[in-house]
Amino acid sequence: MTDNDGDSNPESTDGDRANSPDGVEFGSGAETIAAAREIMAAADPEDTYKSMLALARPTHGDILQSLPYTESMEFHDPTCVRVDPTPNGLETVDLYAHAAYPAFSEVLVGAFNSERNDHLLNQLRVRIFEDGENVALITNHGQIIDIALVCGAFLTAMCNPDRTFGALDDRVEFDELVPRMNVLVSRMVATQQAFGVPAIQVLQCGARTFLSIPQTASRRKAKLDPEVVKANNLVARHELMEQLAEGGQVLAMAASGSQDLSLAGGLLQRARTAWLKRRGEEPPETPTLHLQPLYDGTINLMRSCKYVLPVAISLDATKPACELGEMTVVKSTDDCHKVMDWIAAAHEEATGFHTIYHWHEDDLLTQVRSIGDPRKR
Repeated sequence: MTDNDGDSNPESTDGDRANSPDGVEFGSGAETIAAAREIMAAADPEDTYKSMLALARPTHGDILQSLPYTESMEFHDPTCVRVDPTPNGLETVDLYAHAAYPAFSEVLVGAFNSERNDHLLNQLRVRIFEDGENVALITNHGQIIDIALVCGAFLTAMCNPDRTFGALDDRVEFDELVPRMNVLVSRMVATQQAFGVPAIQVLQCGARTFLSIPQTASRRKAKLDPEVVKANNLVARHELMEQLAEGGQVLAMAASGSQDLSLAGGLLQRARTAWLKRRGEEPPETPTLHLQPLYDGTINLMRSCKYVLPVAISLDATKPACELGEMTVVKSTDDCHKVMDWIAAAHEEATGFHTIYHWHEDDLLTQVRSIGDPRKR
């Protein structure tokens, strides 16, 4: 559950000022974590809440609404970067998922349950439960609910009471898998509710939630102290890495730094020169989708997991799709970008929409952002 102004991806926290748009430096080790926690503890809880609430977009209103600041809610405390799961049965996951997306069973669960993906689920069970390896579940970022729905479909398929694994007919129990599920979301999500329930509590039904603060230009306009931002992301990454160190974990992320950008058919003519340079052909008259670059922090998290499972997702009412890739070992930054290239290609094949992943900030992406900004039309 992330969005372009509520980017879930923590920036690299290695203390390198060159990698920090806020210019805040930290060292490393236990003293640094302690110092970061002190900064977070000194932050005003209600002011932090208001800054995060400012990142919510009007388009979230279909499912999410503002959640009033409540002192007693642990995730409204600036020191909270981790919310542990409170599993309440697969039926609860199914209820929330269908309420958010009525075609959940057909589009997402159907893909995970497809016979062509049986080998993937078998591999996942062995890697997670027997080998104790970590798996990153990576998606594109079309809507704020993407990653929550993908997690729900993964849980539903793996814990299907009719599904057995291997010659011994092993099963995966819901209460055994949920403690291994981890999802990284924007702290903005803590200011929202869905179906009258705090959004974080919805996520708690199926995963442990880690809260980061976005590193976008929109976030910097929210007037949140950059030291608090850096401290939050440092501690969130530290606690997430501690969890991954236990092994046998699933880390779910909508990996692109910001929400996918969609342009209606014909609009790309305004960026004709940049498109020609990138693709060597005339811009299409049909809609295009642009997946934005990975941040260093996301790349580091992907590389910290032994395996990556890429998933291309589209909740578009006219072209819904969920395509699973193969289990992939990523060893370099380029490997992570190539995973996103696969997701873009799978999305294009499944939906028919021209889909591009941008490895870096480039002229075409800059123009796409400008064309898609309603204030500049």
